[in-house]
Amino acid sequence: MIGVLTLLWGVNFPSIKVAVSEFPPWSFRVLCVTCGAVGLLSIGRLILGHSILVHPEERLWIALAGCLNITGFQMCVAFALMSVEAGRGAVVAHTMPLWAMVLAAICLGERLTLVRCVGLAIGLTGLIVLIGEDLVGLSGSPLGTTLLLCAAISWGAGTVVIKSRSWSTPVIILTGWQFIIGGVPIAIGFLIFEWNIVYQPLSSAGLTAVLYSALVPMIICHLVWYTLIGMLPTAIASISTLAIPIFGVYSSALLLGEQVGTRECVSLALVVTALAIVLVPTDFLKLFWRS
Repeated sequence: MIGVLTLLWGVNFPSIKVAVSEFPPWSFRVLCVTCGAVGLLSIGRLILGHSILVHPEERLWIALAGCLNITGFQMCVAFALMSVEAGRGAVVAHTMPLWAMVLAAICLGERLTLVRCVGLAIGLTGLIVLIGEDLVGLSGSPLGTTLLLCAAISWGAGTVVIKSRSWSTPVIILTGWQFIIGGVPIAIGFLIFEWNIVYQPLSSAGLTAVLYSALVPMIICHLVWYTLIGMLPTAIASISTLAIPIFGVYSSALLLGEQVGTRECVSLALVVTALAIVLVPTDFLKLFWRS
């Protein structure tokens, strides 16, 4: 499941780049949120037979999760990227595991084990290697960088909210309602900034990118992600997302012809090492260390 998440969400990096070059950004976000909500709730109701109604005791928590995971993350990233380049922004936003691990320790009592801390440190080092000298650019955009950190913290907090409860609502319905609730402020942003926009015809590449980003990451990736949260400790599930921006770089090279060099290879090696450390059973690591 982590492999599927990394592959499909990683490909979304070049897909978004192509999509927003031809399609207005706020309209694009509204389309993505709408497709996610309609797709997930339709599959849950029509195919899996779940009720789309949410238990009254869980409504407030779903609203909170939607505001953090969808609204907070999307809005902060949207405004941050007005002053920060997308590549740098993606890496800062994916510091989420750091905040999720700390918040899970504080709110859920999850242990900050040595293995998890080492894995997180190596993984974050891999992301730092990836952007290298571009860190200087981040220091020149303090507002954008702050918003990206807020996006990462919001995503981490939303992850902890989902992990904090034993939900009676099926994951697919839970995720669909997060899109609906979290999408309301995004729709307001669309009405403010793009209410009178005139849409232009999309190229075949642009149409493919828009459809991919609106359907695959919104439906499949979010469903897999929230399923993983229920299966794994918060720290391990969060650290698994560190591979996504790395694969995004490689998929951009494959699909868009962008360059990949030594820095990208070292970054990939560090993130893969981090994933191996936190995902391989502890007993195996102890045996390997003794040998």
